[in-house]
Amino acid sequence: MKYTTIVVGRNGESMAGTLETRAFTIRSSFGVRLSFKVDRIYWVHFKNPPFVAMDEIWAEPDDRVRGKIVGRAIRFKPEGEGVRSIAYSKIHTLILNQMRSR
Repeated sequence: MKYTTIVVGRNGESMAGTLETRAFTIRSSFGVRLSFKVDRIYWVHFKNPPFVAMDEIWAEPDDRVRGKIVGRAIRFKPEGEGVRSIAYSKIHTLILNQMRSR
């Protein structure tokens, strides 16, 4: 089954496609570095005060980790386009592992 990712920009626009980045690492507020494979992640919220005070990763089985995501950009392939790099600073939220309706 093919899954898609939705990238929601800070300005509210969104794109669907395939996330080429395979994992995210976050320095948690506990002071430890944790890595999550993207197939376990539901949401990634990037810091955007006042509503999102820290980066957040929501993953299975019920992990919700806050802190600072390591890195600067994702590799993303919008539907019908080539792979692109999108800076974390341009992204509000990633919604991962969505089932396609087609």
